[in-house]
Amino acid sequence: MSGYSHVTKGDSPISPITDSLLDAARQELGYSAQAGKQSKYGAWYSEGKDPALASAPWCDTFVSYAGQSAGVLKQVGSFAASADHAEWFKSKDAWTSEPQPGAVAFLKDHGQVGVVEKTADGEVTTIEALNGSVQRVTRPTSDFSGYGVPDLVVHPLYEGSTTASYFWDDGSGRNGDTGAPASGEPMQKGLAASPSWPMGTEGYVMHDGRKAPFFVGDRGPGSPSSNGVMLDLDGKTFAELTGGTWNDGSLTVEGNGGAGHIDIDYVITKWGDGLGKKGAPEPFASGAYNSRGGSGEAPPVTFKESDVQDVTCTPVAAPVAARKVVPHQAAPQKQVPQKKAAVPPSAAPQPKTIAIPSASHVAADTTTPRPETPVPVIASGLVACALVAVGLRFLIVRARKGRHEKTGA
Repeated sequence: MSGYSHVTKGDSPISPITDSLLDAARQELGYSAQAGKQSKYGAWYSEGKDPALASAPWCDTFVSYAGQSAGVLKQVGSFAASADHAEWFKSKDAWTSEPQPGAVAFLKDHGQVGVVEKTADGEVTTIEALNGSVQRVTRPTSDFSGYGVPDLVVHPLYEGSTTASYFWDDGSGRNGDTGAPASGEPMQKGLAASPSWPMGTEGYVMHDGRKAPFFVGDRGPGSPSSNGVMLDLDGKTFAELTGGTWNDGSLTVEGNGGAGHIDIDYVITKWGDGLGKKGAPEPFASGAYNSRGGSGEAPPVTFKESDVQDVTCTPVAAPVAARKVVPHQAAPQKQVPQKKAAVPPSAAPQPKTIAIPSASHVAADTTTPRPETPVPVIASGLVACALVAVGLRFLIVRARKGRHEKTGA
């Protein structure tokens, strides 16, 4: 299988991913390092791994380094062994026998690997690390075992299985045609109808070992979606998946045993930005097609009941200790709201929200009225009176002594 291409408008011969990888590889032309000595590619790859990799042969770490520099390492892969690298591309269904610029080229012999720069007249020119330096090398196509295509390396956003039907609504009114697609895009191969996914969503479907891309450009199926038929593929794609032929006159698929519904696996590679709901498809009758929502970041995860409780519990903040306010007997009785004891999260029927009082309420709750005659003030007054009495007595004694001395002269 040679993989697939996303259904996009204005496709160019080279994609932003492969173009970036090729530019990064060109930037490394002329770099050299002696055999058995550390290369900058080996040093980068060995970080956090076996230090011996820093001085190991570096033809494949060069390709990985270029992917890192280009910001497309997820699509290129990070490897030091070309055999493992080739198997990784195959496991991603991103392997082809046709050379193309920006693809990762694997030779039949010597475990050599490089980045395809151009192809012409049965020859392939690559940028690769060979004999201690990064250089351009041209070889016949017969020297290569195959090519890894970074464009085809897909990291699914969502995946699952469902039943698919087919349609072809081109506005002609033939064979149940309900009008042109709701997205405004013309009916075409690859255009699919979903009862709930956002308009513009892209992905691919697989059936009986065959694989085909799609994008959501219409709504449907209607009533069948309530019975589990959650995707309506265009008739031409349906014919390819089932091994039949598309009859453009009758708008039907022929030669596939009359199959109108098939079981498929689907993978979402890009969520659209139009109306609809991400995640598992929902029947048309749910109205999800006219909403925005759903995380759609990963397939749904099934938890045990206890796990669900653990996940949904909301930590409760420790309550602030209540202060008891005792007003003076003569003052009007002040009603102070009593703080409720904290309820352990496990015992709470649902997450609670703790209300934080405003500053004015806090001030009112924490201000304690003073007694009319504070004890410390009385004590201070008595001490002061005693000191005054001692002082007066001293002055009186001195005055008397002075008068006695004067009169007794």
